[in-house]
Amino acid sequence: MLLSALLFVSWFSTSLAVNFDWEDVQLTQAETANYSAIRFAGQGADPPAQECRYIPGDKAWPSDAEWIKFNETLGGALLRPLPLASVCYDGPNYNSVRCGQLKNSWISMNIHTEDPISVMSQWSTGSSCVATSNPNSTCTQGGYPVYVVNATTVRQVQIAVNFARNQNIRLVVKNSGHDFNGRSVGGGALSVWVHNLKGLNYHANYTSSNYSGQAVVYGGGFQAQDAYLPMWLYNITFLVAGGPGVGIAGGFLQGAGHSTYTSYYGLAADHVLSIQVVTAHGKFITLNAKQNPDLFWAIRGGGGGNWGIVTSVVVKAFPVTPIASGVITFGTLPRSGSNSTGVSEDNFWEGMRAYWETAVAIVDAGGLGYSFIRHRKSGNATGIEFTVTISLPNRLVSDYRNITRPLLIKLQSLGFPVTIPKVKRYYVPSPDSDPNAAIDALMPNHVQPRAIGDVTGNTLIASRLWPRTNFETPEALDEMNAAIRDAISTSGGGYTFHGMNYGPSLKVSGYPNNAVNPAFRNTLMHAQGYEADAWWDTTSPVVPFPTLKERHDRLQSYMQKWRDITPGGGSYINEGDAQSPVWQAEFWGSKYGRLVGIKRKWDPWGVFFSISTPGSEAWEVRSSSGGGYDGIYTQDGRLCRVY
Repeated sequence: MLLSALLFVSWFSTSLAVNFDWEDVQLTQAETANYSAIRFAGQGADPPAQECRYIPGDKAWPSDAEWIKFNETLGGALLRPLPLASVCYDGPNYNSVRCGQLKNSWISMNIHTEDPISVMSQWSTGSSCVATSNPNSTCTQGGYPVYVVNATTVRQVQIAVNFARNQNIRLVVKNSGHDFNGRSVGGGALSVWVHNLKGLNYHANYTSSNYSGQAVVYGGGFQAQDAYLPMWLYNITFLVAGGPGVGIAGGFLQGAGHSTYTSYYGLAADHVLSIQVVTAHGKFITLNAKQNPDLFWAIRGGGGGNWGIVTSVVVKAFPVTPIASGVITFGTLPRSGSNSTGVSEDNFWEGMRAYWETAVAIVDAGGLGYSFIRHRKSGNATGIEFTVTISLPNRLVSDYRNITRPLLIKLQSLGFPVTIPKVKRYYVPSPDSDPNAAIDALMPNHVQPRAIGDVTGNTLIASRLWPRTNFETPEALDEMNAAIRDAISTSGGGYTFHGMNYGPSLKVSGYPNNAVNPAFRNTLMHAQGYEADAWWDTTSPVVPFPTLKERHDRLQSYMQKWRDITPGGGSYINEGDAQSPVWQAEFWGSKYGRLVGIKRKWDPWGVFFSISTPGSEAWEVRSSSGGGYDGIYTQDGRLCRVY
């Protein structure tokens, strides 16, 4: 661990500068004078608007010579990658050894993060080239981008944006590809890969118009796992995602950004001080409370991939904030090694109702309840199991005991074999403490670096932000418990449940003024329902489109039951169903109209398209036959204007 710290310390610095060196490398108007394809918007007449973006095979698609010139202008940063799994298919790229390695690691998010075009949600590409044991099957580019700019300077980002706008080519942005809805892919697209815009600067005394204190600046390619070491080095806390591979300057922060500290500090978007971004015009600008405040408002919560390409972010840094954390588990199956006979499903859901009551105390103490309800097997028996990691920032182990004691007593009365949970106080050690313990002691288990990252596959997911009112009366608790039971039980939906009990109220968050979904401010739980074991196993046939649509419609039928009993609720775009029939209201509520107006002002060309983000209803992805998709919006078609 000490060696690792020494190797990476040069990646982080204490600096008075806000910009990174690679942000000072910018495109000038003089460079574009003799190359119209990379001119800024307004530098001469803009090309006429077309109904659809050009794709390979179109007469107006750039020639090979034009792509060569474009690459030379970029300094050789243009890639033309084949899908990651193309090594598994007959053809010049076939490699049985590499394919075998890929099949063994396909569900690991890490390999997809390091690839310029691969992503977590393979279904969004049309599942056009997945790791397979059948080399005679078909691999196509599908929804994967055709070309990629491996950006290492702002200049390269600007050139890519201008080229896509002027040449009428679809543009997408990829950092890590950690996305449930396929916002980092697009058929026939040019992609900007910001993954390598790394780095972090620490400012002990950052001053702006509305803030003075500690801050960090991190690059557009910065990931959650990159944050652990600088937190230790500088003895600070700042808000990052739980998934280690998540790009925190991208969809995470731009969609709201929840974390272990959501009930204590608020959301990641609430603590952004400044953003550096390349806009649809191709210009590199600063966003903050004084400069371009409307776009600054929109990009903090208005959804990733829709407003510009973020190259760096300045965020508040907090003092080291320790966490008291422990795990509670109960289920219907007998506990391994015990003499118990198991517990009835009715009693299980009585136990869940008791947890929902406890969740109010967890949130009001500034904590997080990070939970799952999963289906389990033991021999020939099947059952369900609930596991929750309860984390309490700036609280003691005794606080944890006091909050959870009523729940444990209730569980014992229901017949569950109760074990007093082991509780530990996690913290970021000071730089002069044992460096070998630094990362392991940083955070509770559910937010520590994981061995393989998040699972890649074809999982469909939907979610709901449950308001506090659903927890306030016995009748509301009963109604909520029944609706969740219906979605999870084998006699109902049979889905897996993932919940995060938190409450980023305006008071907790410091009364921020941003585009975050207003439903967040009254929520007490973000809850998902999703298909279990829907990752790609390399042997099953690719799920056909009609089957995928049937699965989606079924999931939405259960989500509608959740909507019906959560007036005033909403959904979190980063972990929700972007294909929801009411996505505008679910993701942004009363802020949607203002967001659309800002989108039209800053991107009248629709350079940035991201599924189910403000203004995206003006576009659709059309199938090869020219018609729009019905119900499942994969990205393997042509992007066209609807109006």
